[in-house]
Amino acid sequence: MNRRRFLGLSAATGGTLVGAMGMSRSVASTGTTRAGDLLAGVSVQEPMLRTLDGFDRWTGTPHAVVVYYATLGQSGPERRETVERLEATWAHGHVPMLVLEPTIGSIESTPTTIATDVAAGDYDAELDAWRDTLTGWLQRGLGRANRRLYLEFAPEMNGDWVPWGAPAGGSTPDDYVAMFRRAHARLMSKGLTQSEVQWVWGPNAKGRGGIAIQHYFPGDDVVDWAGVNGYNWHRWGGWNTPAEIYGKALEQIRSVTDAPIAITEVGCSSDVEDGNDTARKAVWIREFYDYAVAEGIKMVCWFNHTKETDWGVFGGPRGTETWTSGAETVFVYDAYREVLNRPSVLGAHPTDRRRLTEREFRGAF
Repeated sequence: MNRRRFLGLSAATGGTLVGAMGMSRSVASTGTTRAGDLLAGVSVQEPMLRTLDGFDRWTGTPHAVVVYYATLGQSGPERRETVERLEATWAHGHVPMLVLEPTIGSIESTPTTIATDVAAGDYDAELDAWRDTLTGWLQRGLGRANRRLYLEFAPEMNGDWVPWGAPAGGSTPDDYVAMFRRAHARLMSKGLTQSEVQWVWGPNAKGRGGIAIQHYFPGDDVVDWAGVNGYNWHRWGGWNTPAEIYGKALEQIRSVTDAPIAITEVGCSSDVEDGNDTARKAVWIREFYDYAVAEGIKMVCWFNHTKETDWGVFGGPRGTETWTSGAETVFVYDAYREVLNRPSVLGAHPTDRRRLTEREFRGAF
């Protein structure tokens, strides 16, 4: 169920920019104010820049946020590769979201006591290395606010498939809270501000282990956004409506915080019991974005990958139609292009040099 391990961190691939910022819908002449309900985000398979180029041309609206994954125990060269990916994403016109997982080595070799160990200070050196790496990128060459980053630390802690989750058996929700707070303190200790980094706390919509989400909440002083991950696949609990997937989780999150809510991973399979039904998936995509707006969700990041199943909406093994660019033809779900171009959905800001306005970055719109 851990979808991230296949997203190995390789050096950013080359590519040319396609003027993505110019493809966003028009805004007020000041370039600072625009109406909308939620930010559009995505994570994509390699080749990263080529896929983002195609996505932007197909939708006509560049995503505001692009998600990547990294681990606490990465070596110096690996961290530099991560920064190259962040920089490539920034240059392409998007705000990166870095999902930083507290694993040392592989997820399988990371002890289930990792939350307790990080909270005790055993991995302060790794946290400080990430602090220096990210601070250097965010303030590159200027020593002041320049770039922006969403940082989601240790998500899906309410599941038994991650070693930092209490259901895995080696820690408690209190250990998770202490780990999150220590990570926040170390990574922000060289003067980074909420204008540069927005911290995301991200439970899984369903979880496993019987501990309610609110017991893992680290506190409003260290959480800027509340995130939640959830997927629709008949093999993972049946075909469910968005409300059936997210409703209980949103209720629990809202019981402990008023932070803006992001759905940081979402995907839908076309699989049904007797084959595939792309039309049904297309209907679900529209219903999901309707639900997100109705629920006041401020960001949605689509998991555009083919792994356990065909989660994606662009370039996967099937779709409701095809899209051709040059010599390449790919499957796409036109429902996704439709929702991304709704007035309620905001892509990257077309004129703000930091890709989103301050209010948009903070989810205060």
